[in-house]
Amino acid sequence: MVPTPVEAAPIAGQLVPMAASGGQQQGVGRISLAVLIDYIVQRTYHELTVLSELLPRKTDMERKIEIVQFVSRTRQLFIRLLALVKWANSAAKVYKCSDIMMFLDQQALLFTDTADMLAQISREKLVNARLPNFSLPLAVDVLTTGTFPRLPACIRDRIVPPDPISESEKRSTLRQLGNIIQYRLVTSSLPIQMRNLQIENGRVTFHVNHEFEVSLTLMGDNATVPWRLLDIDILVQNKETGEGKALVHPLQVQYIHQLLQSRLIENRHPLHDLYNCLHSFCQSLQLEVLNFQLDKLVKERLGMCLRVMEYLPGRCLTIGYWRKDVKNYTTSDYTLSVQVDPTDSNKPLLVVHKPPINGSKSTEQAIKSEHLSIEKLLIHTIHERAKCKLQEIEASLEKQTAGNCVISGTPAVLFIPVMSPCITSEQLHISIDFLTGRVLCSMPFCDPALQVVKEVEVLLNGDKGDMEKLFSELRFQLMMNRIDRTVQHLFVECKTKLPIPDIDASPLAKLSKYKMYINLTRYSQFYVVVELNQSETDSKVIAPTYYVMTVKSISFDDAATDLPTPNLKVTSLVQFDTFAITHGPFTRAAEPSHDETPNLHKRQFSGGSDFPAKKLRTESWYYIPELAHSVAMCEQKIPFWMLSEELNRRNILHQGIEVECFGTGLVLKLLALPSSLLERGTKSLQKKLLSCAFRENDGKPARPWVVEFIFARAPLATLSSREQSARQHVYFQYDFIENKRIGDIVESFLDSWKQMANLYDSVLDFADYFDDSRDGLQNIVRLHSFNYKRLLLIYGADFSNQVSIEWSVPEKQFKLLFSMSTHGSPIANCHCITDTQLQHEFNQHRSIPQLLQVLHETYLPLMAVAKLPTNPLLAGSSNLARAVQSFLILPQSSTHLKIAFRGIYCLDVYCCSAGLVAVRDGAYSLFDKSKAMEGFTPTPGLKTFFNMYVDDSSVRHRSMTEDDNPPSPMESVDSFLAQQQPSVGSPAQRADGLRFHHPMTPPSNPLTPASPHTSVLHQQMRTPSPGTLLTSSPSAAFHVPSPGQGYAAPISHIHSPAFMQPTTDTSASPGRKSRSQQHPGAESGSPYPSNLPMQSPGPRWPASPSMPGPSPASRLIPMSPGHPMLQSPGDPGRNGMVGPGSRVLPQRSWAAAVPTLLSHQAFNVLLTPTVMQDYPAMLSCSPLERFLGCVFLRRQIQRFVQSEETLVALPTTEPGVVLMRVESMTCRVALQPSTQQILQLSLTPLPDFHEQWSAEELQVLETVFERKVVCPPYKPNAVHAFCRLLAVPVRVLKDCVQLLHLELRPDRSHKWALQWCWTIPPSAPHIAPAGTAAFIATKNKILFFVSDSLARRFLYCNSNAA
Repeated sequence: MVPTPVEAAPIAGQLVPMAASGGQQQGVGRISLAVLIDYIVQRTYHELTVLSELLPRKTDMERKIEIVQFVSRTRQLFIRLLALVKWANSAAKVYKCSDIMMFLDQQALLFTDTADMLAQISREKLVNARLPNFSLPLAVDVLTTGTFPRLPACIRDRIVPPDPISESEKRSTLRQLGNIIQYRLVTSSLPIQMRNLQIENGRVTFHVNHEFEVSLTLMGDNATVPWRLLDIDILVQNKETGEGKALVHPLQVQYIHQLLQSRLIENRHPLHDLYNCLHSFCQSLQLEVLNFQLDKLVKERLGMCLRVMEYLPGRCLTIGYWRKDVKNYTTSDYTLSVQVDPTDSNKPLLVVHKPPINGSKSTEQAIKSEHLSIEKLLIHTIHERAKCKLQEIEASLEKQTAGNCVISGTPAVLFIPVMSPCITSEQLHISIDFLTGRVLCSMPFCDPALQVVKEVEVLLNGDKGDMEKLFSELRFQLMMNRIDRTVQHLFVECKTKLPIPDIDASPLAKLSKYKMYINLTRYSQFYVVVELNQSETDSKVIAPTYYVMTVKSISFDDAATDLPTPNLKVTSLVQFDTFAITHGPFTRAAEPSHDETPNLHKRQFSGGSDFPAKKLRTESWYYIPELAHSVAMCEQKIPFWMLSEELNRRNILHQGIEVECFGTGLVLKLLALPSSLLERGTKSLQKKLLSCAFRENDGKPARPWVVEFIFARAPLATLSSREQSARQHVYFQYDFIENKRIGDIVESFLDSWKQMANLYDSVLDFADYFDDSRDGLQNIVRLHSFNYKRLLLIYGADFSNQVSIEWSVPEKQFKLLFSMSTHGSPIANCHCITDTQLQHEFNQHRSIPQLLQVLHETYLPLMAVAKLPTNPLLAGSSNLARAVQSFLILPQSSTHLKIAFRGIYCLDVYCCSAGLVAVRDGAYSLFDKSKAMEGFTPTPGLKTFFNMYVDDSSVRHRSMTEDDNPPSPMESVDSFLAQQQPSVGSPAQRADGLRFHHPMTPPSNPLTPASPHTSVLHQQMRTPSPGTLLTSSPSAAFHVPSPGQGYAAPISHIHSPAFMQPTTDTSASPGRKSRSQQHPGAESGSPYPSNLPMQSPGPRWPASPSMPGPSPASRLIPMSPGHPMLQSPGDPGRNGMVGPGSRVLPQRSWAAAVPTLLSHQAFNVLLTPTVMQDYPAMLSCSPLERFLGCVFLRRQIQRFVQSEETLVALPTTEPGVVLMRVESMTCRVALQPSTQQILQLSLTPLPDFHEQWSAEELQVLETVFERKVVCPPYKPNAVHAFCRLLAVPVRVLKDCVQLLHLELRPDRSHKWALQWCWTIPPSAPHIAPAGTAAFIATKNKILFFVSDSLARRFLYCNSNAA
């Protein structure tokens, strides 16, 4: 016996079945630990439950004893359980050993039993056993021949099958058998239903559709041989609930097979008997299928509606439907019976209806046996039954209908026209509920919950009541729905009731009870009332009557009408003349016909038309054109009526409400504006006005007001193609909000008129100057567009900039909008920098020529300023947590800018005329040059740097003794400003005589704009023209060249931009003088700090009297005849001009406080980013940024020298030089004298270390300092790291120099390139914040960063200081 494998030992807690083997000891079993714990818990719970029931009956002492005993017993039990659980962790090994021992015992027992059985057989059964004689012949045959020829013949005949017949014999036999079968069928009687047969393969197959299929054959050619039944197939199926399964069990088919075979023997008509048996069985099976489907239908869905009245298996199935009493269902008036035909059982199943369905032959036909479905049979029956019932209802309602009724659809629906005319959606739909047989009424056009339709439904299901009254009510409801549908596209609200407390006393009491209130939502106090009445000629026609009603809100005590109360009071009710409204001019509300609307686009023949005049209805009947036109007319005319009333109240004359040409809309034209508006600004515009009309824009949902102004030709000829006609149309739109006061619209209209008047006043003054060729305005500006609402001017180089001037009604001031004239331009308008200042100044003087002159003179300087980078830099200062802007532009006025560099240095830029710009150090005070302004630091060497860019056009105006004799702080500023005073005074000075000036108090913080009164320099001393600023004689003003200008020449005949003054020139037009005095406050300055504002960029007016400047300080200084610019007090009589390069000006700490004049070309070069020729690897930046960056880093180096212990500062007398000493050398840091844009380092070894340093090593350090450290973007931490590098020991420094040499001159044979990182890069590991100085030296360690460009990684280099 093969030994069985050892079973795996169960783990702890696993369920182990009880031992059933006989080898185990009796009574030894196993139980799952989980079951054991469950038993213990249940036992404890049971005992606790028993205690809770028994303890209340015992005494207190007994209860305590029982509780203690229970606790002690339970505790011991759970202690044993705990010990068992702990032991179960190691029980797996014990179980495994036990199973091994049990298996060995079983094997030993098997061996013992085997030996006993063998001994018993040998001693008892095999004592008399003998072997037979050996068959030697058979053995010899098998061994020699390999066969067994001596097998008996009887065995061969019974076991070995005979040889099969051939295929040809088979075909011949089957062909003969088919002929025999065919002969038998011809000579015997065959049922009609079994004529569908097929003879094939020796058998005949009879097929009866949807019932059965049977196969027969004959076993011989004798005429007495009976038919042999081969196969029976039942074709009845249950496709509804059969799920594809056979309906007859194979045992049942076998029984039928045996029965039919027995009846085929000794039968005169065997085939007839075969058909009768199978046909009867199939009909019984069909009835059973229908009954099964009906039972399932009743149980699942239609148990409350259907009932099986009678079922006789194999005979009939009767179904009851449309029962009257659902709760007590005993009988039904309507039944359906499926039964066998009583006259001829060979026919299919017959359907019988009770009561009979008249006029429907389809219901009397037999049930379709190809698809047995009781549900389809019921649906078809109920559909025909419903059509009969609807025909009865149609006959009973014949008097109430307004046309022909139609029954159609599935399920059947009766369509009844209620009123005349009546569309399909307004017809009453009557149908029959398939489940209950109740009559259902609906009307798609009306609300499904309409009470009248429900009442009609109740009457049709019960006794016939007053049906005529209900149909009359239904007609009124349909008419109300027509009214609602007609106005649904209009901005109105339909109501059937209004909160009118005393309606009986109002005019509405005289109307019928059927009426609709149509509220115009835009005008809540107006209603259109529609009264409905039956026509006198035909009761099926409803005739509407229209009224317009006005109401007002009232309170309960008829007081405080302005309070929002829900109660209304009728103030007026006026009936419409419908014919007059719908047949007025340009009205098409009536029904169009061929004769009323002829084709105007085709030629009319002389002969009349042969066709009769027939009206063609173009819209649906539910749409009432008279109502829609009346409501639209009210909605259109009411706002015009309100507007005319408001205009009359304001004494504005108008022509009344008129109809536009071709009936496009209504219009209200004004005759004249009120006299209160005809001020000086509007009188001239009134003369240009040709027409003013109010219209409503019907094309938009909000229907805003559109006001059209028609003016004569504008005083300016513009480039716009729309403004070239003799008349110019100006349109304004005003949003008309619901129930908005019409007075607000009129106020907006008057504001628009004032807007055009203010702009036209300035434009009219500007037109005089623009048309005068002497002013030169046509060379610097082009008029793009002027539409009386906005003036659009284009100016600048290639006329690519534009400024838009328009009057802002809410702010009551002019608004300037600067942009580019070409769409998609990559640059912005440079005057966006000073747009706020320009707008403020323009609102002060309102002079367009003055604005254009300022724009012209400041265009190139601002274009240059716009090139400065203003992006914030995180590494721009030592504080990495705060971003610092490279340049911060602070406009002080339209011609004065402050430019701050990294919040430390500041420049004052003044745009002068004649193509000049005055630049000074903005950190110095204008009043005391020995003091710096709070928040800024003076820029050393700035004067020397500016002098490098002084060209021929500006150097001749400088004084030779500019820096030799420094003037007093107050004297120098006043002297500079006094020489810029205009040669003529402002109109205010001439008209009012002496004026007191505001105190010259500068702002405390240069970043904070000062108040308008603090800008005394701008209010009293206007910016000088080139002639007064740089020349001594008036005639010289007309010959000052402007080399820096890249576009049109300056204007020569125009007033100062700061003020417009009258002239005594007889060639000037009188209109100019009158308009120049219209703004006496034009000389008031900008509210922004303007320490050096500009006057006219053009020269003085010819023949104008010279007026002294208003500065008090200017009257204390004797003026030189030549009146030179910035002339030193020590050399007052010098009149000659200085050529370029005549001498080098000594550097003084106050020198940059005096403005330096630069041409526009030089100023543009100063601020344009470029790449230095000798340093192509540097970033592109402007010379000014390079200079200020170097000055900034030089200042940082001084701070590092003071903070680092290893750097020793050395005294020096050279200005702008930083001298320090490290361990082995002396370092000198200074600006490059030739360009002032590079910070150079000069290294000199100390005497003790002279031999350790070579010239090449020192040059490497100097080159790295110039090209890698003090380069854009000028990082102070990079300079800090370089200073730390210089302070390391000599041996370490020389090794670092070798690395720097590899960076400057890389070996092309190497596959990598080394780069020294002076600041920690962002992609480096987070040791310190990015941007920190990347060189740290301690007593024992030195940490620095280098970058491998091939591997793109950062390497940390630690070097021991020793």
